[in-house]
Order: sequence, then C-alpha cells, then structure tokens
Amino acid sequence: MTARTTALALPTAAVLAVGMLAATAAPAAADGGSFQTLYSLTDGPCVAQIDTSVNGPGYPEHASFTVSTIMFGIGSCSLPITLNWRNLDTGETGSTTRTANGPGHWMNDGRSALFHPGIGRFTATVSVGAAHTPESGSVDFTVEKYQG
Repeated sequence: MTARTTALALPTAAVLAVGMLAATAAPAAADGGSFQTLYSLTDGPCVAQIDTSVNGPGYPEHASFTVSTIMFGIGSCSLPITLNWRNLDTGETGSTTRTANGPGHWMNDGRSALFHPGIGRFTATVSVGAAHTPESGSVDFTVEKYQG
C-alpha cells in the first residue's frame, strides 16, 4: 500500500465506523427516555449544558419531563426549555416549559416534573429559548389510563 492509499483508507474507515454506530443506535423507548445533551447560550452571561428526559409512567395519567442543567457564567442567567409533544393516536399537540436558572446546577424533579398530556402514545422533542446545538432528536412515550 502506498502512502497515498493509506491516507485515503484511514478516513474512509473512520467514516464507515461512524456510519455503523449510527445505524446500530437503539430506537427510542416506548415508555420514554433521555434526549441528546444540548449546549446553549442563555438569557444572561452564561452557557449551559442541558440534559432532558421524558417518561410516560410518571404518575397516574401523567408523564414527567425532567431537566438538569449546568450553567457556566459570571452573573444571573436563565433558560426556558420546552417539551413539545404530539399524541400519535389523536393528533393533539401541546407543550410544557421549565425555566432553568444559573449559574450553577439546576434540576427539576418530583411534582415539578409532572405534566398531563392526556392518554395515548406520544412523540416529543425539546426546544430551547436560545441558540443551541445539536437538535434534541425525539423520544416516544406512553401515558395509560389509571386503572386504580
């Protein structure tokens, strides 16, 4: 193999490896899961790392939308983070927003994470109120009728 052939073979192998990883990525879970980590500017002198998830069986006839952020900055900052959902059975759409505050670590959980989108199968995405990268991707979740 010549030096020129070797130079072409290594980048091609790397591209193929990345393609194989993407092709074998696990599908979205039916009961929810985590979105891709996002990196964002904020309303204020901070930058943020954002980890979000949605889960269907959060409470009878509710789902939970959790947000965890680490904001790095020198002054007060905030960032609205919105879960946008669509009911795959009825076509109904909606959203729920949590506003993270920083700098430092901010997280919602428990009752503050619950929302009521209705009953059915859903798909969801996350949007952020400032410039961010990458896109969140989507997660599927299910909310079942309370059988209590």
